[in-house]
Amino acid sequence: MAYQTFALKYRPRTFDEIVGQDHVATTLRNAVSEGRVAHGYLFAGPRGTGKTSTARVLAKALSCERGPTPDPCCECDICVAIDSGRALDVIEMDAASNRGVDDIRKLREGIGYAPTRARCKFYILDEAHMLTPEASNALLKTLEEPPEHAYFVLATTEPHRILPTIRSRCQSFEFRPIPPALIVEALRRIAQGEGVEVEEQALGAIARAAGGAMRDAESIFDQVIAYGRGDVTLEVVNSILGVTDAELLASLADAVAGGDIEGVFRAVDEVVASGKDIGQLLEDLSLYFRDLLRLSLGAAPPQWMEGAAAGRERMQSQAQVLGARRAAEIIEELAETGGRLRETSQQPLLLEVSLAHLASLSGEAQVAGEPEPGRPRSERPVEQPVEEPAVADTAEERAEEPPSPEPVDLPEGPLAIEVVRRYWPRMADALREAEHVSLVPLVMAATPGAVEEGTLTLDFPAESAWQFERVRQSYLRPVRAAIEALYGREMEIECRLEGAAPAEPGAQLQEQIAQELMLNFEGSEELDAEE
Repeated sequence: MAYQTFALKYRPRTFDEIVGQDHVATTLRNAVSEGRVAHGYLFAGPRGTGKTSTARVLAKALSCERGPTPDPCCECDICVAIDSGRALDVIEMDAASNRGVDDIRKLREGIGYAPTRARCKFYILDEAHMLTPEASNALLKTLEEPPEHAYFVLATTEPHRILPTIRSRCQSFEFRPIPPALIVEALRRIAQGEGVEVEEQALGAIARAAGGAMRDAESIFDQVIAYGRGDVTLEVVNSILGVTDAELLASLADAVAGGDIEGVFRAVDEVVASGKDIGQLLEDLSLYFRDLLRLSLGAAPPQWMEGAAAGRERMQSQAQVLGARRAAEIIEELAETGGRLRETSQQPLLLEVSLAHLASLSGEAQVAGEPEPGRPRSERPVEQPVEEPAVADTAEERAEEPPSPEPVDLPEGPLAIEVVRRYWPRMADALREAEHVSLVPLVMAATPGAVEEGTLTLDFPAESAWQFERVRQSYLRPVRAAIEALYGREMEIECRLEGAAPAEPGAQLQEQIAQELMLNFEGSEELDAEE
């Protein structure tokens, strides 16, 4: 007997075996039980999610010798013929290659004839959106007034291309991408049926690579078993899929989170030496930090991680060290690096510089007050006492001395730039009090330059161009709020980069308005979660 692929061998045969589409299976079961089956259905959804398989199950439910029944026996001649694709009364038509009006005319001519063996005639049109407008219009009358013995299922991945008049004559069902947890469960059943030992992490990697398509997952699993000759390990799956080894991803995440630039260089050297695809590595690393972001926000670990306690504990520790905001910033910069990757011939260098930069920022954040690796983020480092200014010699200087509590109690009237600079070191404490710890290394790279007409200018040195852009583009509002809390004055903020040409007044105002609109309507780039 010829070998059957898993996608065919383990194709759903009953409504109970349909994976991830309970809303469809339950509705169709009830319709068969109550005799309310419509003559036209539209199954829409991504590829590999069970549209054609569900149509075949419905055909069996209507044609089974023991039916109509929501539980076809799968043993009678009709059921066996439908499962094997030999049933004369179940007509599967590929609308991509039979899309013309002549093809539909032939279909309509055959509809009038009674079924040969089954109780009904059942038509399955795959890729129904490929029908020409003329062919779709030719099908309209049949769908509106079909013979009693005729049923139609139109399957499509692009429902918006189906004529509205066609959609109005069918009951529509949306097939959704299958969650990875359900794919893992289905693959586990296949492994038991094949007598194959598998690693739980390997099944999780296959499920993620399938992208919600059960058929793709079964095809990958079939290939993995053939390659590994029965051994299904994470290493074998990664080799087949070309994805980055999990240990390498975890090591890179450790280096970035811990500010270990030397560790980043070692990992990148390993990537280059092994000939791995840089683009694939960036994609895998982004997904890894996505999982860390979810863990840092308190989401439960994915089900595929349940069997890998060591890996789960390591990721939870990394998520605790990074926090939600830092993980989100890393994902954002990795995405920017991925976008620039296609524009350079020095991909390893771009990867190295990007990861080293991320690691350096993590190191700066730890020095500025972020928790050290291994320290729970809920435990803040002990605040160092602020050195009090020397005893003032004059009454004017005594009036400028800050009292112990914040904000600084300054005299009424405009602030002199000397006074602003004197108390600027306390800006780090003001940001921490406002729960913007991640902004400390960005803002403290600047020094107050001038105070004119209620506007404070922050000067960034040329080597802090990245911090300048981040504050200027994304964090003006929280920085302004912290400055107002510190000095007790409402002030506008202007950022200036050493060596950069000053912006024209009109452009500066336009940019400020754009920033305000973005913050008001889209929200700050920062996450609401605690650091």
